Amino acid sequence: MTMFRTLTIFLFAVLAVAAACTRQPETRILPYDQLQEGDLAFRCGHGILSRAVTTAQEQGMYSHLGVVVRDGDVWKVVHAVPAEHEFNGDFDRVKQEDIAVFYSPERASRGCLVHTGFIDSAQLQALRIQALQAACDSVRFDHGYNLDDSSEMYCAEFVWHLYRSAGIDLSEGRRRSIHLLQIDGDILLPEHLLAYSNNIPYFQF
Repeated sequence: MTMFRTLTIFLFAVLAVAAACTRQPETRILPYDQLQEGDLAFRCGHGILSRAVTTAQEQGMYSHLGVVVRDGDVWKVVHAVPAEHEFNGDFDRVKQEDIAVFYSPERASRGCLVHTGFIDSAQLQALRIQALQAACDSVRFDHGYNLDDSSEMYCAEFVWHLYRSAGIDLSEGRRRSIHLLQIDGDILLPEHLLAYSNNIPYFQF
Protein backbone atom coordinates (compact mmCIF):
# COMPACT_ATOMS: atom_id res chain seq x y z
CA MET A 1 0.00 0.00 0.00
CA THR A 2 2.84 2.36 0.85
CA MET A 3 4.48 1.73 -2.52
CA PHE A 4 1.13 2.30 -4.29
CA ARG A 5 0.60 5.61 -2.49
CA THR A 6 4.12 6.70 -3.30
CA LEU A 7 3.64 5.92 -6.98
CA THR A 8 0.30 7.74 -6.98
CA ILE A 9 1.79 10.87 -5.45
CA PHE A 10 4.67 10.72 -7.92
CA LEU A 11 2.25 10.39 -10.84
CA PHE A 12 0.20 13.40 -9.70
CA ALA A 13 3.39 15.44 -9.31
CA VAL A 14 4.49 14.57 -12.86
CA LEU A 15 1.07 15.50 -14.25
CA ALA A 16 1.08 18.80 -12.37
CA VAL A 17 4.49 19.73 -13.78
CA ALA A 18 3.37 18.75 -17.28
CA ALA A 19 0.23 20.86 -16.96
CA ALA A 20 2.26 23.86 -15.79
CA CYS A 21 4.64 23.50 -18.72
CA THR A 22 1.83 23.31 -21.28
CA ARG A 23 -0.39 26.01 -19.75
CA GLN A 24 -1.44 28.61 -22.28
CA PRO A 25 -0.19 32.17 -21.79
CA GLU A 26 -2.61 34.54 -20.08
CA THR A 27 -4.95 36.31 -22.49
CA ARG A 28 -6.28 39.74 -21.61
CA ILE A 29 -9.51 40.87 -23.16
CA LEU A 30 -9.15 44.59 -23.77
CA PRO A 31 -12.21 46.88 -24.17
CA TYR A 32 -11.62 47.82 -27.81
CA ASP A 33 -15.22 49.03 -28.16
CA GLN A 34 -14.64 51.63 -25.42
CA LEU A 35 -11.23 52.95 -26.48
CA GLN A 36 -10.96 56.60 -27.44
CA GLU A 37 -8.01 58.50 -28.83
CA GLY A 38 -6.34 60.49 -26.10
CA ASP A 39 -7.11 57.91 -23.40
CA LEU A 40 -4.40 57.39 -20.80
CA ALA A 41 -2.97 53.87 -20.54
CA PHE A 42 -1.36 53.07 -17.18
CA ARG A 43 0.51 49.92 -16.26
CA CYS A 44 2.84 48.47 -13.66
CA GLY A 45 5.70 46.30 -14.85
CA HIS A 46 7.63 43.50 -13.21
CA GLY A 47 11.15 44.90 -12.92
CA ILE A 48 13.24 46.80 -10.42
CA LEU A 49 12.58 50.15 -12.12
CA SER A 50 8.83 49.64 -11.87
CA ARG A 51 9.13 48.87 -8.17
CA ALA A 52 11.27 51.97 -7.66
CA VAL A 53 8.67 54.20 -9.33
CA THR A 54 5.73 52.74 -7.41
CA THR A 55 7.67 53.10 -4.15
CA ALA A 56 8.25 56.79 -4.90
CA GLN A 57 4.48 57.40 -5.12
CA GLU A 58 1.88 57.75 -2.42
CA GLN A 59 -0.58 55.36 -4.09
CA GLY A 60 2.02 53.19 -5.80
CA MET A 61 -0.32 51.53 -8.28
CA TYR A 62 1.23 52.22 -11.69
CA SER A 63 4.80 52.83 -12.77
CA HIS A 64 4.32 53.78 -16.43
CA LEU A 65 1.86 55.34 -18.85
CA GLY A 66 1.27 56.30 -22.45
CA VAL A 67 -1.44 57.80 -24.62
CA VAL A 68 -3.86 55.83 -26.80
CA VAL A 69 -4.11 56.72 -30.49
CA ARG A 70 -5.48 55.03 -33.58
CA ASP A 71 -3.07 54.34 -36.41
CA GLY A 72 -5.19 53.20 -39.32
CA ASP A 73 -7.31 50.36 -37.97
CA VAL A 74 -4.96 49.54 -35.10
CA TRP A 75 -5.15 50.88 -31.56
CA LYS A 76 -1.69 51.94 -30.37
CA VAL A 77 -0.11 53.25 -27.20
CA VAL A 78 2.57 55.89 -27.70
CA HIS A 79 4.93 56.13 -24.75
CA ALA A 80 8.43 57.09 -23.68
CA VAL A 81 10.01 53.97 -22.26
CA PRO A 82 13.44 52.78 -21.09
CA ALA A 83 14.93 49.30 -21.50
CA GLU A 84 12.57 48.00 -24.20
CA HIS A 85 14.94 47.78 -27.14
CA GLU A 86 13.58 46.16 -30.29
CA PHE A 87 16.69 45.78 -32.46
CA ASN A 88 20.49 46.03 -32.34
CA GLY A 89 21.47 49.63 -31.82
CA ASP A 90 18.06 50.61 -30.43
CA PHE A 91 17.93 53.07 -27.52
CA ASP A 92 15.50 54.31 -24.87
CA ARG A 93 12.94 56.44 -26.70
CA VAL A 94 9.35 57.33 -27.51
CA LYS A 95 7.73 54.52 -29.47
CA GLN A 96 4.32 53.26 -30.52
CA GLU A 97 3.11 49.70 -30.16
CA ASP A 98 -0.13 47.75 -30.31
CA ILE A 99 -2.13 48.15 -27.12
CA ALA A 100 -2.17 44.36 -26.73
CA VAL A 101 1.64 44.39 -26.62
CA PHE A 102 1.69 47.30 -24.17
CA TYR A 103 -0.58 45.29 -21.84
CA SER A 104 0.93 41.86 -22.49
CA PRO A 105 1.50 39.74 -19.34
CA GLU A 106 5.25 40.00 -19.92
CA ARG A 107 5.12 43.79 -19.60
CA ALA A 108 2.21 44.50 -17.28
CA SER A 109 1.28 43.00 -13.94
CA ARG A 110 -1.68 45.38 -13.67
CA GLY A 111 -3.13 48.17 -15.74
CA CYS A 112 -5.79 50.83 -16.11
CA LEU A 113 -7.40 52.73 -18.99
CA VAL A 114 -8.80 56.21 -18.45
CA HIS A 115 -10.93 58.65 -20.43
CA THR A 116 -9.75 62.23 -19.87
CA GLY A 117 -12.95 63.88 -21.08
CA PHE A 118 -10.98 65.49 -23.93
CA ILE A 119 -13.55 66.03 -26.72
CA ASP A 120 -12.27 68.88 -28.90
CA SER A 121 -11.74 67.06 -32.21
CA ALA A 122 -9.27 69.57 -33.68
CA GLN A 123 -7.08 69.56 -30.58
CA LEU A 124 -7.33 65.79 -30.32
CA GLN A 125 -6.18 65.40 -33.92
CA ALA A 126 -3.21 67.67 -33.19
CA LEU A 127 -2.37 65.61 -30.10
CA ARG A 128 -2.54 62.40 -32.14
CA ILE A 129 -0.26 63.77 -34.87
CA GLN A 130 2.21 65.09 -32.29
CA ALA A 131 2.31 61.77 -30.45
CA LEU A 132 2.90 59.72 -33.60
CA GLN A 133 5.51 62.20 -34.81
CA ALA A 134 7.42 61.86 -31.53
CA ALA A 135 7.47 58.09 -32.06
CA CYS A 136 8.52 58.51 -35.68
CA ASP A 137 11.33 60.86 -34.58
CA SER A 138 12.35 58.43 -31.80
CA VAL A 139 12.53 61.21 -29.21
CA ARG A 140 15.01 60.03 -26.59
CA PHE A 141 14.00 59.00 -23.09
CA ASP A 142 14.90 61.61 -20.48
CA HIS A 143 17.04 59.88 -17.85
CA GLY A 144 17.57 63.22 -16.13
CA TYR A 145 13.80 63.65 -15.55
CA ASN A 146 14.00 67.32 -16.46
CA LEU A 147 10.59 68.91 -17.08
CA ASP A 148 12.17 72.08 -18.48
CA ASP A 149 13.63 70.35 -21.56
CA SER A 150 11.28 68.66 -24.03
CA SER A 151 14.06 67.45 -26.35
CA GLU A 152 14.08 64.31 -24.20
CA MET A 153 11.09 63.06 -22.21
CA TYR A 154 10.15 60.37 -19.72
CA CYS A 155 6.72 58.73 -19.69
CA ALA A 156 4.71 61.08 -17.48
CA GLU A 157 6.46 64.12 -18.94
CA PHE A 158 5.64 62.99 -22.47
CA VAL A 159 1.90 62.58 -21.86
CA TRP A 160 1.76 65.79 -19.80
CA HIS A 161 3.57 67.66 -22.59
CA LEU A 162 1.12 66.38 -25.24
CA TYR A 163 -1.89 67.55 -23.28
CA ARG A 164 -0.30 70.81 -22.19
CA SER A 165 0.28 71.62 -25.88
CA ALA A 166 -3.51 71.29 -26.25
CA GLY A 167 -4.09 73.65 -23.31
CA ILE A 168 -4.80 70.99 -20.65
CA ASP A 169 -2.63 70.46 -17.57
CA LEU A 170 -3.26 66.85 -16.57
CA SER A 171 -1.01 67.27 -13.54
CA GLU A 172 -2.98 70.25 -12.18
CA GLY A 173 0.26 71.37 -10.53
CA ARG A 174 1.06 68.10 -8.74
CA ARG A 175 4.78 67.31 -8.37
CA ARG A 176 7.10 65.23 -6.22
CA SER A 177 10.49 66.59 -5.13
CA ILE A 178 13.17 63.93 -5.54
CA HIS A 179 16.92 64.28 -5.02
CA LEU A 180 18.46 60.92 -5.83
CA LEU A 181 21.25 59.91 -8.21
CA GLN A 182 20.64 61.74 -11.54
CA ILE A 183 17.24 63.09 -10.40
CA ASP A 184 17.37 66.46 -8.71
CA GLY A 185 14.17 68.45 -8.54
CA ASP A 186 10.40 68.28 -8.94
CA ILE A 187 9.17 65.52 -11.19
CA LEU A 188 5.87 64.18 -12.47
CA LEU A 189 4.83 60.66 -11.52
CA PRO A 190 2.11 58.51 -13.11
CA GLU A 191 -0.20 59.01 -10.13
CA HIS A 192 -0.08 62.78 -10.69
CA LEU A 193 -1.77 62.32 -14.07
CA LEU A 194 -4.07 59.56 -12.86
CA ALA A 195 -5.47 62.08 -10.34
CA TYR A 196 -6.60 64.54 -13.07
CA SER A 197 -10.01 65.78 -11.99
CA ASN A 198 -11.81 64.92 -15.27
CA ASN A 199 -10.47 61.39 -15.54
CA ILE A 200 -12.93 58.51 -15.89
CA PRO A 201 -11.27 55.09 -15.34
CA TYR A 202 -13.16 52.42 -17.28
CA PHE A 203 -10.92 49.34 -17.34
CA GLN A 204 -8.62 47.72 -14.80
CA PHE A 205 -6.90 44.41 -14.27
